[in-house]
Amino acid sequence: MKVHAPAKINIYLKVLHKRMDGYHELRTIMVPLSLFDEILLEATDHGIAVNAPGCDCADGDNLVYKAASLFFKSTGIDSGISIEVDKRIPVGAGLGGGSSDATSVLMGMNDLYHAGLSRDYLMTMAGRIGADCPFFVLGRPALMGSRGDEIVKEVSLEERAYLLVVPPFSISTAKVYSALKSPLTPEKDRFTIHDIGNDIISPEQWLENDLETAAFGICPELGLIKEELHNAGALGVLMSGSGSSVFGVFKDTDHLCNAMDRIKRHVGYRYIPTTGLTGERYGDNRS
Repeated sequence: MKVHAPAKINIYLKVLHKRMDGYHELRTIMVPLSLFDEILLEATDHGIAVNAPGCDCADGDNLVYKAASLFFKSTGIDSGISIEVDKRIPVGAGLGGGSSDATSVLMGMNDLYHAGLSRDYLMTMAGRIGADCPFFVLGRPALMGSRGDEIVKEVSLEERAYLLVVPPFSISTAKVYSALKSPLTPEKDRFTIHDIGNDIISPEQWLENDLETAAFGICPELGLIKEELHNAGALGVLMSGSGSSVFGVFKDTDHLCNAMDRIKRHVGYRYIPTTGLTGERYGDNRS
């Protein structure tokens, strides 16, 4: 069985305060993209075999391995699985590739073994693997709360094209949060979003990321990328998650292609044009 694991961007990310469990309370709008890792699942008699070149971690530390192990333990299914991951989503770029891979394995194994697990149950399982994982079960734009693992509201977005710029380095998420100047206690109503409503919103009007200043202080190169995307005509520019990728928002693919002709290219950087997904699970890939 072949499954596709989409990347994501955060078009809005507010850090409210530090939680008692050590995590941060977040409000973030995440958008799945038509940029995928491809995963091949094959049932075997026993064991979990993972072939994931480019993931830069041992099998036991791979979120895909942890997802498969959790699935077998949770369902009691006595079998094995072979997992091959064709990585296309850049690693360590704030695009959620590892979380998406793990969640896609959970959903794929649910189908492969006819386990009949509900979406809510899959989201609970996914949350045990990583904070971003439940979002990928939903598979459509959403405002997420808590650690980024609870759905506050599904969001309807106007169609846009996105240009991802991925530098040849990653940033430690822990280091970015350590450099973040954030309140230690909740500030009532300061960061709540009341006016999303049920209307279709323009992504460029919501671009905000509390982690940008800290990340740009660590890696000033990211600020230069943002400036170059603005100069190329982007409707708006933002860093995704804790970095290191920066994306520009464009009205459509023609607008994006015109910007790609104008933007300065840097050796070792990746420039990835993509679109958002709006449908269930893998969405309607219009790229």
